[in-house]
Amino acid sequence: MFIKLTVATVLAALIGTKALTIAEIQGTGFNSPYAGQAVTDVSGVVTAIGPSGIWIRSTKPDKDERTSESVYVFTGTSKTSIRTQVVVGQTITIDGKVEEYRSSKDYLYLTEITGPKNLRASNGTLQTVKPIVLDRKNQPPTQLYTSLDTNGDIFAIPNNASLIETSGVKLEPSKYGLDFWESLEGELVTIKKPISLGFPNSYGDFWVRGGDWKVTGENGRGGLTLIPGQFPVLHQL
Repeated sequence: MFIKLTVATVLAALIGTKALTIAEIQGTGFNSPYAGQAVTDVSGVVTAIGPSGIWIRSTKPDKDERTSESVYVFTGTSKTSIRTQVVVGQTITIDGKVEEYRSSKDYLYLTEITGPKNLRASNGTLQTVKPIVLDRKNQPPTQLYTSLDTNGDIFAIPNNASLIETSGVKLEPSKYGLDFWESLEGELVTIKKPISLGFPNSYGDFWVRGGDWKVTGENGRGGLTLIPGQFPVLHQL
């Protein structure tokens, strides 16, 4: 039995399917350059397992501080999903689709891999998962929020220029606070002596800062206040 394939058929099967590293998927900006595209052979070590997905860290990290080496894989809550078939420290390879997701129009997008399939998991020794430590030597910048700021005032930008994810700017994590956090999207981190800055939201998330961080805008209640020309450093857990 012979199967007749045309060049057009072969090209159609290949378009949109790419073997990429996690760093390539995350890219050097706020959104993935591969959003909406199918990807294959994405490899990573499972760093955490949540109620609806898993986080994986690249097995082939690059040396670009702008690109995160981790990504969230949305699996859903099914008892037969990939989430139930892996453990922390296991190296896995999957196929899926790159998507940008946010639960509110007021939030930044989260780059994730959806519809994971074709799971290939290692059966050997589990890897030790070491979090990135965020301390006084490795903390977000405190002076400017993003490269789109005008004199450090994130509310002074006209004409919706504050929609930074559509701006196409490249991250500068050593200079801008928001860029710093974007470069760590999906990463497992440790914040030493965290100080809560508020109450949990409906998802159980709340803002914290490191107890040993150098901060700006600290007020009398131990919280952080936005002041002209500066941006307090905080992180949402």
